[in-house]
Amino acid sequence: MTKQLEAEVIVFDQGNTLIMDPFNLILDLKIDEFVSLFKKHNIPINPKELINAWKKSNERVNYKYCGHFSQEEPIIQDALKSLEIPSHISVLLGLELLHEYRIGLKEVIESDKRTEEVRRTLGKLSKNKRLGVFSDDRIVGLGMVLDFMGISNFFEYIETSESIGIEKPDIEVFKHMLNHFGIPPSSVVYVGDDPKRDVDGAKEAGLKVILYKVDPRKYNIPWRNYDAETKYKPDAVIEEFSDLADILT
Repeated sequence: MTKQLEAEVIVFDQGNTLIMDPFNLILDLKIDEFVSLFKKHNIPINPKELINAWKKSNERVNYKYCGHFSQEEPIIQDALKSLEIPSHISVLLGLELLHEYRIGLKEVIESDKRTEEVRRTLGKLSKNKRLGVFSDDRIVGLGMVLDFMGISNFFEYIETSESIGIEKPDIEVFKHMLNHFGIPPSSVVYVGDDPKRDVDGAKEAGLKVILYKVDPRKYNIPWRNYDAETKYKPDAVIEEFSDLADILT
C-alpha cells in the first residue's frame, strides 16, 4: 500500500522534478539551426564537434545560480572559446545560439508527454493544497520553464536562490518558505530529487520530504547517487510524478 502523507502545502524543486534536464534533447533538436548560425558568420563547423564542445562546457562552467536548463551565455562563450572562435564573432554568435537554444527549450517542453502529466497532477493537488516552487536557479530561468510548461498559475509561492540570495540545502531556504505560508513545518511537504540538497535540507528544517527517485534508464544520462550517505531519510519515495496524487492527502 502506498504510504500517505498529510499536508496543507506542497513545495516543489524545479530541475529533475517538475522538468527533466532538456539539454541533450535540445542540442539534438536544434543542431541544424546552430550550424546555420555559424555559417551566417562564415564559420564552417562540424556538428559533432560543436555538440561535444558545448557538452564539455556545460559540465565545466558552474557558478552561483547558473541556469543549466535554460543555459547561460558564459557556458556558450566557453564552448566558443574552446572552438577557437574569434571574440569579435563570439560576442554576437553566443547570444544568437542562446536565443535559438531557448526556442528549442520551449519546443521540447511543449512536445514532452511528461509536461501534461505534471500539469494534470498539479491540477489535482491544487484543488485542496497550497502549492509553491523553489529552485537553485536564476529568476528568469525558473519563470521561463514554468511559463513554457503552462503551470505558473498553480503556484502561490515562486522563488529562486538568486531572488533570496541563498541556496539549498541551507536551512534559511526552507525557513523562507515557511515564513510565506505561515504554517508549521510539519504541514509542509517538499518534493525534490536530490538526497542531500532536498531531503537533508528540508528535513533539517522540520518539513516532510518526498524524494523523486528518477530512473536513469529512462533518460540515458548520468544521474544522482541515491546510495550516497545522507543525514535523513525521505518520508516517501516516488518514481513517477503522478504518484504524488496518491500519496498526498
